[in-house]
Amino acid sequence: MNELMQAYRQWILAQHLEGCTLVETDEGNIVIENELVKGWVNFYDIDGMTIVELRLERVLDGEPAFFLHFELEDLVRAQNLFNEMAEALYSATHREVKHILLCCTCGVTTTYFANKLNELAQSFGLDYDFTAQPVEEAKMNGAEYAAVLLAPQVGHQRKAVVEALPNTPVIELPGKIFGSYDAAGVLRLVVDALSGGRSASGKGALRVARDYDKTKCVLAMSYIHREDEPTLSYRLLDHGTVVLSGMLVRRVFDLHTLEDLAATLRVQGWKTSDFDAVGIAMPGIVDKGVLVEQHNGAEVRFEIASKLSELWDTKVYVDYNASAAAIGCYVSQEEYDNVVFHAQAIGVADGEQGYVVAGKPLVGRGGRSGHVGPLAKGFALSMSLDDAAWRVNGMRELVARYLANVICGLAPDAIYVWCDLLPDMDELRAELAKSLPADAIPALVGVADYDECVLTGELSLCLSRLAAKE
Repeated sequence: MNELMQAYRQWILAQHLEGCTLVETDEGNIVIENELVKGWVNFYDIDGMTIVELRLERVLDGEPAFFLHFELEDLVRAQNLFNEMAEALYSATHREVKHILLCCTCGVTTTYFANKLNELAQSFGLDYDFTAQPVEEAKMNGAEYAAVLLAPQVGHQRKAVVEALPNTPVIELPGKIFGSYDAAGVLRLVVDALSGGRSASGKGALRVARDYDKTKCVLAMSYIHREDEPTLSYRLLDHGTVVLSGMLVRRVFDLHTLEDLAATLRVQGWKTSDFDAVGIAMPGIVDKGVLVEQHNGAEVRFEIASKLSELWDTKVYVDYNASAAAIGCYVSQEEYDNVVFHAQAIGVADGEQGYVVAGKPLVGRGGRSGHVGPLAKGFALSMSLDDAAWRVNGMRELVARYLANVICGLAPDAIYVWCDLLPDMDELRAELAKSLPADAIPALVGVADYDECVLTGELSLCLSRLAAKE
């Protein structure tokens, strides 16, 4: 028998896992079990290699709680991987389910929506349980729930529900979200509410107006591709006051989208030539106003800033959206000089980062700073990258790996994190503490609204560039 495999097996059997039994099977595998979770440590001989499978499932629904294959080559590494499985076992055993009440007039309309929310929450690994009841149920028993959601048709009763439940978050669902059964949109609202609504946004536009020339008229835009639906948000700052905000949703983003925006502004009495500057923040590598993309292995450069300047008859700046968001986070506070912004969308393993060092944006050679996605291929996670991008535990591991790199490299004062699956920064801090000293981990701030940070940052970038030219 393989001596390393036998040593690993005996080490596992000697471990004490609270409330669990560990039993060796006739085949030499190990079964781990308690009332809520069942797990296996299976050994396979494949082409002369010893392959170990670590697997956990929840007893209630059979859903996986941990799954990992690896080749047994190093005992210490194998023990560390088992310890990670043991942590997942503890989390699955002690999981706290948050019960959420979804209310309409009689509860019939919301029953289907509650089922859809439960399915999506389960697929994301969120410990939420949605129940549909009439709104009167909320007034009587709502204190038993972590949050209460009100359908638009009972939104007029929000004041009465809040008075009855002063310590419970009460969320009135927008008609667009409720009417289209946008379960992901509801989850975002719930995650934000249960995390205390912690956000880096809110005061940035005021500080931008305070710090720069109030005689300028600047338009900022934020292009973000989310959930297969590109959105273009915009904000107009005129003489220090935000006078216009809005959003365009298009299946394809191109120059026609900007022409549509120009037409929308004209209807509201604005010509693009009225603006002292226009700034647009977007994904991708942006090198001094040039969008750099790869097509068939070759680099293609689009002179996007100059083309837009011709189209809009004014000065146009183009920036990487994560870099603009970092500026937005920086100008929204006065405590930190060195900040990092990290964006991690649900279902996407590639992260995006922006950096502000000593109050200045760091864009790097050729505008490549912050495009950290390639790092993920080298991360050692307890599950595949594809799975990690959809699971709360996996996303926490993934984001922590990204942040550990930038903490060691830049040692920022604060890191702002936009990730709908990670509302709890304390849990992210605990994940980072597994590999970093506690005093090396900077302040972690959850960001609820990516667009808010980007638009605030892009306004600041435009105004600072105008000031530099004067």
